[in-house]
Amino acid sequence: MIFMECVRPAKLTEAPIGEIRALEQKLGVTLIAYEKVHPYKKLTAAEIAKIKATEKDTGAILVAYEA
Repeated sequence: MIFMECVRPAKLTEAPIGEIRALEQKLGVTLIAYEKVHPYKKLTAAEIAKIKATEKDTGAILVAYEA
């Protein structure tokens, strides 16, 4: 089974950005904030087979996350 994360940089307001910048200065590091990733959905063998068939038909990679 292949696992992949589809993360994007977080969209933050000025308050958390300031807090992160202060922590960066305090620690002497660069921090990157990413959006929270939903957990992967546990699927049955039948559900996985349907997803694989759809991937084959569409040429796309599908990742199932908890809704």
